[in-house]
Amino acid sequence: MNASNLPLLLIIFSLQTNFVYLSLSYDRDQGDYDCGEDDTSDSQTCQMRSRPKEDHKSQIPRDPLIDCHPDKNVNQDSCTARGCLWNEDNDATNAPSCIYPEGHGYLVRGEITQTNNGLEAELERIKTPKIYDSEIYDRLVVTAEYQTESRLRIRIAPVGVKRYEVPKEAVDIPSPETPPSGDRLLYDVTLVEGKPQFGIIVKRKGESVAVFSTDLPGMTYSDQFIQITTRLPSDNLYGFGEHNHRRFRHDMNWKTWSIFTRSIGPIEPDNLYGAHPVYMNIENDGRASVVLLKNSNAMDITLQPSPNPAITYRVIGGILDFYIFMGPSPEQAVQQYIQAIGRPVMPPYWSLGYHLCRWGYKDIEDMKMVINRTRAAGIPYDGQWVDIEYMYKYYDFTYDRKKWTALPEVVQDLHENNQRFVVIIDPGIGANRTIIEEAAVNSPGYNMFDDGVQQDIFIKNESNKVLIGEVWPGVTAFPDFTNPKTQDWWLKWMNFLYHEENIKYDALWIDMNEPASFVHGSTEGCKHTRWNYPPYTPHVAGSEVDGKIYERTICMDYIQHWGRHYDVHSLYGHSEAIQTYNSLLMQSPDKRPWTMTRSSFVGTGKYATKWMGDNESRWSNLHWSIVSIMEFSMFGFSMNGVDICGFWYEAEYEMCLRWHQLGAFYPFARNHNGRWKEQIFRHQDPAAWDQRFVDIVKPVLMTRYRLLPYLYTLMYKAHEEGHMVMKALLFE
Repeated sequence: MNASNLPLLLIIFSLQTNFVYLSLSYDRDQGDYDCGEDDTSDSQTCQMRSRPKEDHKSQIPRDPLIDCHPDKNVNQDSCTARGCLWNEDNDATNAPSCIYPEGHGYLVRGEITQTNNGLEAELERIKTPKIYDSEIYDRLVVTAEYQTESRLRIRIAPVGVKRYEVPKEAVDIPSPETPPSGDRLLYDVTLVEGKPQFGIIVKRKGESVAVFSTDLPGMTYSDQFIQITTRLPSDNLYGFGEHNHRRFRHDMNWKTWSIFTRSIGPIEPDNLYGAHPVYMNIENDGRASVVLLKNSNAMDITLQPSPNPAITYRVIGGILDFYIFMGPSPEQAVQQYIQAIGRPVMPPYWSLGYHLCRWGYKDIEDMKMVINRTRAAGIPYDGQWVDIEYMYKYYDFTYDRKKWTALPEVVQDLHENNQRFVVIIDPGIGANRTIIEEAAVNSPGYNMFDDGVQQDIFIKNESNKVLIGEVWPGVTAFPDFTNPKTQDWWLKWMNFLYHEENIKYDALWIDMNEPASFVHGSTEGCKHTRWNYPPYTPHVAGSEVDGKIYERTICMDYIQHWGRHYDVHSLYGHSEAIQTYNSLLMQSPDKRPWTMTRSSFVGTGKYATKWMGDNESRWSNLHWSIVSIMEFSMFGFSMNGVDICGFWYEAEYEMCLRWHQLGAFYPFARNHNGRWKEQIFRHQDPAAWDQRFVDIVKPVLMTRYRLLPYLYTLMYKAHEEGHMVMKALLFE
């Protein structure tokens, strides 16, 4: 059966049902604690029941197995040197060979204090061998703060030590002035004193099911290595990002995902553009909770399968700052999360239409040809986008007056036809003196780099030297978007493009903002410091050989307003999105700001929408797109999508046709493709194929346009109430 005869709804249904899968068939023992006869009080102090002594082989814990040697070159000698157990009988695929024994972690020191809105206790480390060369903290303070009836915060930090935390300017989840009523809480919190070790247990009010339970060995808290494990009530796990998850429900078979923003295509299981350390777990009875670790440092997340499903966090900085959202339904749990981090931005109505873009327009005549043939074919489309080729030698906020001579007139023509124009902007600011002078001839008054140096808004090292990397313009400097001074400078050059260059853009597309660089660290490399080469290196792309974490980005020891780049790296795109949103609002107060970003963090959806980056023109990528869109809906991006027909490589006819039939129902629908060095891939807009293609795709897009009032209403509900727009069937 060809595509023209296959019912559209059947295509959508079959694609969704292949991916939206939910298994609720798991049961397990919930613990081994003696909390007295009353197991339903708001808080208890529990002692683990004594267990009979076991021989050496039986010392391997029956509960989740916590890896004591997640780095390379594990063997029995290195394992025992860490005070851990060699799991010689391990026959499970990917299960760790070196296991933490009971009694490794912390114990409560003194009394547990009942505060006016929760619990607080001081912890003392159990003396065990030091594993990584990083200052270890012997005393911690743990706070359980009852924030709302359905939201709990658990904060663990060293006593008397000022640590980096995600600043409120980035993500602000305020504590309520008045604590919630205890009899209306959806949760009970228990601090387990030990022995064998401290833990936190969060249960549903009056029930035995623990949604969060850290009373396991292996908790470690040092300057550059923090580890904690929590049991899960089931293995129905969703979330964490950004990655190319090829299934919506996680594979729990000892899978490790790294979180650290990185410029790399969404193909392999690498850490990608965004950082979202948040998950949803669905219990056996269908109830759900969402757990956020508010931490922007690089981390590994290791998933452990049934019969003891668990999550182990290994973070290389910051603090442990968990927020638990109790639902109880999956929809409510995600809604509570989105309301806390910031409800999605409300996009303009026209942004919900169909869009065309291409990295590879040879000149303005090439783009005009696409505009004209699309109109002639009667294809509805609202937005024409342009990639970096419109700039003068890739210098931000300019346009090439030779190849793109009539660009202002083309933009005016788009506006006269009720269409919009969107330009791309990269954060790397060209710093080549020769090209700066040429750009000033092409665009009189242009001196963006020198102005940035004068305003002191670029990222610098501890010696006050501007970091120079390399991106599309060649040598580049990187603005510090965490610096409030950068806001006025950014707006000034946005206005330069809009007014002096007369490019009346309608939205900004911010790319390469992980931040990406074509050289590792800087043009001078990076120093061999503990920031660039941490004692424990998460499994981030590029770290495999020598343990560096700055491959294709900037040095970790450079300084920003919010902190060392080591700590705030994954906030770069987030901070740029905030300042771009604010600048658009100041530039045109009567228009609704719209920014599309590649990199993101927790709460970025409050300021920008999201597309999934450089996918490939392959059938598999069409398939995977459904998972990524549903995940980012959970992450608080009501408007998100992938490049229809794929970005890398040449699209194949039937695949591009089917992709339009699916992509017409993405929240964000844009056809965009690219090039590889000098190879420019074929045009893939609908009118570039043949009349059959147009005859099939046009009705599908018209269906989208008939549904725009409904889609716009969903966007409004997301913006006002924190709902999702495109979501899995399990939320229904």
